[in-house]
Amino acid sequence: MPSIASNQQVLRQLADGTGGFVIVNSNDLLGGMQKVSQEQAQYYILGYEPPEADDGSCHTLKVKVDRGGTMVRARSGYCNVKPVDLLAGKPVEKELESRANGAQAGVPASMLSSFFYTSANTARVDLAIDMPSDSIKFDKDKGKYKASVNVLGMAYKADGTVAAKFSDTANLEFPEKKEVEEFAKVPYHYENQFDIASGNYTLKVAFSCGGESFGKLESPLVIDAYDKKQFTMSGLALSHQMVKVTDINAGIESELIEDRKPFISQGVQLLPSGSSHFKKTEAVGAYIELYDPHLLEDNPPKVSVRIVVLDLKTAKSALSAALTDTSQAIKPGSPVVPLAVRIPVEKLNPGTYRLEMQAVDTAGNLTKIRTADFQLE
Repeated sequence: MPSIASNQQVLRQLADGTGGFVIVNSNDLLGGMQKVSQEQAQYYILGYEPPEADDGSCHTLKVKVDRGGTMVRARSGYCNVKPVDLLAGKPVEKELESRANGAQAGVPASMLSSFFYTSANTARVDLAIDMPSDSIKFDKDKGKYKASVNVLGMAYKADGTVAAKFSDTANLEFPEKKEVEEFAKVPYHYENQFDIASGNYTLKVAFSCGGESFGKLESPLVIDAYDKKQFTMSGLALSHQMVKVTDINAGIESELIEDRKPFISQGVQLLPSGSSHFKKTEAVGAYIELYDPHLLEDNPPKVSVRIVVLDLKTAKSALSAALTDTSQAIKPGSPVVPLAVRIPVEKLNPGTYRLEMQAVDTAGNLTKIRTADFQLE
């Protein structure tokens, strides 16, 4: 079956990338367990001090031995991964928390967030922020221009308790002043992801850009309950850029190590936008995930998506389309359908719009309507 072959290929890629092995097509469960036990008792731990590298960058590793006839299995790479709560216990964390709950707005910025289910009543929130680059303060240190952007995000329940939290530092560095000047011409784009349970929250984010420069953002965050038995849809994420991915599987190990999930569907990756303001010349898109347990059945249903763009000034439909065939986006053996959709904004006049997306399958199941407002210049 194609689904079995596909699943086995993914398992092999994960095993090869992390120095493991795969046991498939075998009825000898005991033999497989004995091999696992033997492997755990016979291995070496190697270490070295790598050169300084950018946060989030990934690097290839290769281990060789000078003994003939041997086979070496080892991790094929690593990524510079930061902890989820990098600023925990530091003075800047308390300062940002005070900023997030204070009255002053600070530097004007924009934020968009969406959610994607990872298990029953648990979702991954994808957060994107666009902030003015000229608000970031650079200092010259050892001949280079350096700056740090500290970010703190907290999702509050109605009773004021914190349900989820993340903190981070984005380090920026340029060798020449002219590069800093070019950097300041376009907004600085920041992204992060965190996990949270289903519920209604208020998401508050504060950031500092050096000196007295800071900003705060706030938005509601509503994640519906999900039990994995229902046909439903994720949140809706807007994108300002859509790019082709030549080899989707090439980054599978770095995604596993980083625990960061990009928006990829049918060889196209969408880069999440931190602003809902777009230009007619941009490749504007939307990303959603559909969750249909019926896709695991012997005769899975077909899934279609209704897409409508409403003109908020006239309350009338400006664009309407139906994707009657999402089969190319369906992965065999998976109930999750990642779907990337291009929004033909070149057909719209400047104004404010609402994107609506709703999915239905031939088994008669219907999802809730997901919406996202945007402004076109």
